[in-house]
Amino acid sequence: MTILSLQHFNLPIAPGGDKLAREFYVDLLGFEEVERPESIRNRPGGWFSVGSINLHLSVQDPFVANKVGHPAFVVDDIIKLAQRLRDADYEVSDDATFIGYIRKTTHDPFGNRIELMQPEDMVQHKL
Repeated sequence: MTILSLQHFNLPIAPGGDKLAREFYVDLLGFEEVERPESIRNRPGGWFSVGSINLHLSVQDPFVANKVGHPAFVVDDIIKLAQRLRDADYEVSDDATFIGYIRKTTHDPFGNRIELMQPEDMVQHKL
């Protein structure tokens, strides 16, 4: 048996958080919302994708943010994305460079940890 790929990952959102989720994941990170199967279309939350990455957001009640487990997104311009997040009032922290990647951490509107990574050899702006 061999795992072939990651089909999707799921993050929790707070009840009533659909609009905030879309503003963060679509407007800031660049995901596109995709239509869910008819059987779950009316549930809160949503399905999103960018490239080969599939993200599902599900309401968790009572809500508890995912502070340790997290997605790590490889991006093409970590400096520009970090500034976009800061301009939208999200805190962005520098993490130690690790296995050839510049890393930063932020949190979505619900407090879920989000890691951003860019290969060191792709960074064109001065850190």
